[in-house]
Amino acid sequence: MQGLPIAIVGAGTAGLASAILLSRQGYNVRVLERVEQLQPVGAGILLQPSGLAVLQRLGLLAECTALGAPVSRLYGTSCQGRVILDTRYHHWQPGSFGLGIHRGVLMTALLQAAQRAGVRVETGVTVKRFEQGATHIRLWREDPSGDEQPVGDFAALILADGTRSTLRAQMQVRQWARPYPWGALWSMLPTPPGAESRDLRQWYRGCREMFGLMPTGSTHQARDTALTSLFWSLPLSEHDACREAGLEAWKARVRALAGEAAEPYLQQLHDPAQLTLAAYADVRMQRWHEGRVLAIGDCAHAMSPQLGQGANMALVDAAALADALGDAAEPQSLDWDARFAHYGDMRRDHLRYYRQASRLLTPLFQSNSNLLAVMRDIALLLARHNRFGRQHAVSTLVGARNGWLWSGAQRRELHVWTGERVAWEEVSRV
Repeated sequence: MQGLPIAIVGAGTAGLASAILLSRQGYNVRVLERVEQLQPVGAGILLQPSGLAVLQRLGLLAECTALGAPVSRLYGTSCQGRVILDTRYHHWQPGSFGLGIHRGVLMTALLQAAQRAGVRVETGVTVKRFEQGATHIRLWREDPSGDEQPVGDFAALILADGTRSTLRAQMQVRQWARPYPWGALWSMLPTPPGAESRDLRQWYRGCREMFGLMPTGSTHQARDTALTSLFWSLPLSEHDACREAGLEAWKARVRALAGEAAEPYLQQLHDPAQLTLAAYADVRMQRWHEGRVLAIGDCAHAMSPQLGQGANMALVDAAALADALGDAAEPQSLDWDARFAHYGDMRRDHLRYYRQASRLLTPLFQSNSNLLAVMRDIALLLARHNRFGRQHAVSTLVGARNGWLWSGAQRRELHVWTGERVAWEEVSRV
């Protein structure tokens, strides 16, 4: 008998991945999602080997790599053509790669796997608050009239409802949530003939302007159409002015920065509505749990997108949580506080490093400082031309570091897609 279920609030990457793994370990899991209908939408994301390792554990690596696009390096130049960034995955391990993928592809794969695992996914449920008791936790939802109704009693509650979680604030844990003043305009466009690439390509004008193109694979609905994610960095305070200036004025700025490489993509943009604004925030918590409640994913540790680690951290969180809980016994008999504290110990060093690295790097690519641009260019030049610098940069990129002076010590095997075949490689486990 499974007893009370575990409630997971949020059907995003962290929530669904956790639900799949915990259900396979014998737990009764209910996922509660406020959106009425889950749809395969969203921007392109870059999955790193740390996230690919978890996809392999979930049994979803083959499906995702079949629709994703391998990325061999991050390559960025100044508006004058000077190389600023050149981080190559093979400097970490031969055969390794990042995977550009449509967020909808990842979410579809996770949702279908959750359903196969017997996870009960309930949509249109807005959880407003929770009450902890000695033997259970009770959730309350908002009905269409605005009144509160009980959802039920649960053995534990996992918050995976993202950066703007309102339930996180109800935890008696010291926490900070600070919006970033910079964001990005992005669009998903068909890759023009002859423009296929394995580079995540970026162009910079100091720290103030950045334009990028990332191969993103295809979708379940249009497998034969290769996609590219386009993104443009800008201060959020300038977004209204950018829209008022018009699409052609924005295109002129992009052409002045990226030149002919941007033209085939700009020609596909005819309406400002094709560009979506993405905003980010920095979320920190003194600890990630309180009694029977645990926060994971962006709800627990959202950070800027400079390192491209959001989805990876969510996937690694899910794997660590499954390891911390182990196979199901009687959920009521578990010491949830101790299990969740163990999870925190497992994730602390890794997340501390990436939070610090993200906060350090953000103003080097999104700020108005000319001095920081010079310092960045010099630092990255020196890093590219010595072995230690290259290793530090690429091990950070792939999600393998636990600190500034060391990387993950544990190792495991996973399938790494190499384009034509699936080969066994040794990959660091965080």
